[in-house]
Amino acid sequence: MSEPIRIPADAGRGLGHLVVTVLDILREVLERQALRRLETLTPAQVEDLGQALIALDARFAELRAVLEERF
Repeated sequence: MSEPIRIPADAGRGLGHLVVTVLDILREVLERQALRRLETLTPAQVEDLGQALIALDARFAELRAVLEERF
């Protein structure tokens, strides 16, 4: 019989940090894409985009806090 695979106790922490890093990169990419499109948007669309980015940033902050708390 083979030995069971052992996962280091701190593996979850590393995974949590990886997820937080990916979230930060994704947020930056989305913000950059939004900034590139600003010139083609109407003022109402710019307002909607700004509100969406604020909400996205808040949600990512919540996820980051949960992940950092757990890991």
